[in-house]
Amino acid sequence: MSPGALPPGRDHLDADDRIRLLRFDLLVADRRFEAAQEEVEDLWREATDAHRELYRGLANALTAVCAREARKLRGAREIAERSRSLLEPFPRRVLGLELDALLESVASFVERGDGPVLLQRQG
Repeated sequence: MSPGALPPGRDHLDADDRIRLLRFDLLVADRRFEAAQEEVEDLWREATDAHRELYRGLANALTAVCAREARKLRGAREIAERSRSLLEPFPRRVLGLELDALLESVASFVERGDGPVLLQRQG
């Protein structure tokens, strides 16, 4: 499956992967960024198709947030920019995630050191 062919929803995933992605969503919402990064990294290690690169990009985005929390601003900026490149081939809405909202909120978090990390546009 090519990156552009990934569907906007999660129905095509097996139940275990849907549960793990829900856990990822909840961890991000709870600002537990390191745990969220680990969750999606586990998905990345196990995936074998285009999902693998998507999960890699998501893990990378959360790594940028974690680097910023650790006050590693230069590294956080570089990682955030790499995340943008990794996620570029994917539809802007994929697996229930809005990649532009994620990337914009990660960039903002990296610059300010605080704020929400969004997986979907708010209101």
